[in-house]
Amino acid sequence: MIITVTLNAAIDKSLVVPNFRLGRRHRTVEQRTMAGGKGVNIARTLKALDQPVIATGFTGGATGTHIVEQLTEESILNDFVRIGEESRTNTSVLDPTTGEQTEINERGPAVSEREVELFREKLTYLAKGAAIVVFAGSLPRGVDPDLYGSLIRDLERLDVITMVDTDGEPLRQAVRAEPDVVSPNVLEAEELVGHEFSSEDERLAAVSEIVALGPREAIMTLADGCVAHVLVDGQRRVKRARIEPREPIAKRGSGDAFLAGYVAARYEGRASDQCLRFAVACGAESTARLGAGMIDAREARRLMGDVELSVVDLPAEVT
Repeated sequence: MIITVTLNAAIDKSLVVPNFRLGRRHRTVEQRTMAGGKGVNIARTLKALDQPVIATGFTGGATGTHIVEQLTEESILNDFVRIGEESRTNTSVLDPTTGEQTEINERGPAVSEREVELFREKLTYLAKGAAIVVFAGSLPRGVDPDLYGSLIRDLERLDVITMVDTDGEPLRQAVRAEPDVVSPNVLEAEELVGHEFSSEDERLAAVSEIVALGPREAIMTLADGCVAHVLVDGQRRVKRARIEPREPIAKRGSGDAFLAGYVAARYEGRASDQCLRFAVACGAESTARLGAGMIDAREARRLMGDVELSVVDLPAEVT
């Protein structure tokens, strides 16, 4: 079983608005409303890939009820902790004439210490039957930035693989807890290591810098694929995966589909190269669809053949 953790779950509204301009009245030509938050999006992709997954986290109020109902309609197993405050709603506006996408994310509910402890107990229980636990997305208001790190340490004795996809201080704290995998994008990675990447060489070196902070492996997503610092037969390797960028319909959630592809391949016991190829293929395929986590599994598998993978020499200090 795979568990995805979404502590700031949401209802995501995706609107297609041609010639979108601030201050004007517009009508949509297409729209989609679905349960969201990074961990929920990952669970949706895993479900499409026929992987056993259960989504958990916090939900509250009528919006929280709507989130659970949506997941149930999609046949995605879920077990959330109910909280006192209302879950958030996020809105994305896509202008198909320019390809630009504007996102407005609500800050979400505050969560009490008691609600956090209830979730900690639930996760410990669920993880006893899990192989992989994925922590993804922002933290709710009022919780310790080290919550992901604390939960990762809770799971150490259960022999589960832990993966993290978040940003800012929660990511900084999480890497210190030594998860198995972290998967930031470029901006998140730059913030984590404390400097910008001005060249391909610096992006290649960045994943080794991240691993030096605590996680066993690091995968940084890029517009055309990823850079990964992984363990292969106990040896550290840096790998660069590329795919020819597709003309996107919507980019929202492509990083979630990427991580879901990696998780699915790893859950099946695939080799490192196959995991990275499938991750890149899933991320690329998802950009052809409106709605985060939506994917055609057969097309993603076909795209694996378009992914180029190379091994990069590690800097001497990290070999």
